[in-house]
This record gives sequence, C-alpha cells and structure tokens, in this order.
Amino acid sequence: MADVSDITSAIATVLDGLTWVSEASDTTFQPGVTVASCAALVVPFGQESVSTPVDVAGSYHRVVYRIPVEFWCKHTSGDQATTMQVARDAGTLAMAALLGADGSGYSIAPDVGFEERIEAAFVQHGNANWLIATLIVPIENEVAI
Repeated sequence: MADVSDITSAIATVLDGLTWVSEASDTTFQPGVTVASCAALVVPFGQESVSTPVDVAGSYHRVVYRIPVEFWCKHTSGDQATTMQVARDAGTLAMAALLGADGSGYSIAPDVGFEERIEAAFVQHGNANWLIATLIVPIENEVAI
C-alpha cells in the first residue's frame, strides 16, 4: 500500500522528465511565472476514489484513484498553432510516459481508462494566457483494513 501523496509525487517525477514540460509538481496549484511552455500539476481538485473488497473477509480492498493532472500550456501571442499542439498532445505523451514507468511508485489500473479534457477557453494567470488540458490518471492500490 502506498500513500496517495507518495503516488502523486511519483507521477510528478515522471512528468518532470518530459522535455516539453517546463515544471512538474504535486505541491502547487498554478504554474510559476518562469514556466516557458507547459507545467504539469498533479492537483487534488476532482480526485476520486473507489474501493472494492479483494477477499471474502473484506480485509483487503482494491482502491482505484482517478488522479487529475493539469497541463497548463502557456500561450504566446501570435503562436496559436504551438499552443494548440502542446495542449492536444499533452495527454497522449503523458500517458505513454506514465505507462512506461508503471511500477515506479504507482500502478496504473489496467481495467480503467485514462481520460483527457481540454478547457473551452484560456485561463489568465500571471499576465499570461494558459490553455489547460486535464488528464485523469487511473491508479490502483491495495489497502489492508
């Protein structure tokens, strides 16, 4: 059994290794002002958990966490194509990286799919416009009761 905080830290570590991610964190809610292109933030907003018993006695439960990762894609005026490409590709590239590192601090739930959503409008933060793509990462964990 792993603590959820340890799991989110492991996810942030994997995402921090991606060349197109300027910063990755599971301890901040918004990107820093120095982010060049994209920040990957493992946030608690909208996180869900579902528990099901694994054994007849109910002493072990399989818990599936749906952990949101927000990719804050910085928009540079006049460069809409790059902003859209980073936002559109973020989920797929992150899925590949997380699946490739499966077992290093977390376990992807094999029977639950990833989900991705791109916000319908820019968010303004720190005098910049950001397009946010959210990836829901399905993680499984065994909990002893």
